[in-house]
Amino acid sequence: MDENLIKETCRKTPDYDICLFLLKYNGGSGIYSANRTRLADVMIDVVGLRATDALAKAIELLRKTPQDLSLTICRKQYTYIKLIGVPTVKRDAYMNHQAAKKLMHEIYDRVGEGCEYLFRAGKSPLTEFNLGVQKVTAIAEAIIGQLG
Repeated sequence: MDENLIKETCRKTPDYDICLFLLKYNGGSGIYSANRTRLADVMIDVVGLRATDALAKAIELLRKTPQDLSLTICRKQYTYIKLIGVPTVKRDAYMNHQAAKKLMHEIYDRVGEGCEYLFRAGKSPLTEFNLGVQKVTAIAEAIIGQLG
């Protein structure tokens, strides 16, 4: 395989440019000889990295406002994504593409509905993180959908 597979794969995602950048940046030197399953694996790892960053930010904010129920729920959502969601998607991407795609969509929903929309008084303090996780999750879901 060559760079054409990466470009072809990213064209079928919601954000071609970000997909291309993230795969090249996070894929290592072997990315140009990767198959589509490996590309999905790299993007699933990116989802995990972004979720870890969001979790760290939620924990940091909770130290300042430990009684904030919305932040507590966000912390729980990101803990689930990091410890259960991403590892399960990684496993299923090799064995059960449809289950992996469905779970990746659930992760997208957990971030949006389960975290972002909890903040009734305005913008969430995690908006930047939530949108970043949702963007890479949508790209990962699209790549997984190309597996079969």
